[in-house]
Amino acid sequence: MKIRKNLSDADMFRGMDEEESFETAVLTDDSRSKKFRKNPSALKKEAEAMMLPPEAQEKLNRCLLEVSMEWLKDKGGDVEWKVIRDGMNILIKPAPAKKKVRP
Repeated sequence: MKIRKNLSDADMFRGMDEEESFETAVLTDDSRSKKFRKNPSALKKEAEAMMLPPEAQEKLNRCLLEVSMEWLKDKGGDVEWKVIRDGMNILIKPAPAKKKVRP
């Protein structure tokens, strides 16, 4: 058989049937687009539920991220946030996360 040049992939493999294997069964191409971010309307609903203006929420998230990074750098473990109300003040303190014992 003579090999023809300048064929597309579809033309080269026309008439060939591939046997189904583990790789072809598991690693099939889902032509669906996968969303890794939440829907903008869901984010808006979460922001409204927090009852903070967007600027204050952004500042709070940034501060929490900075404290989390410092905690991981200094303590080297997971952090758990403790929320304490003191009159009209709300305190958010980092504490070591309790490790769950598996039975």
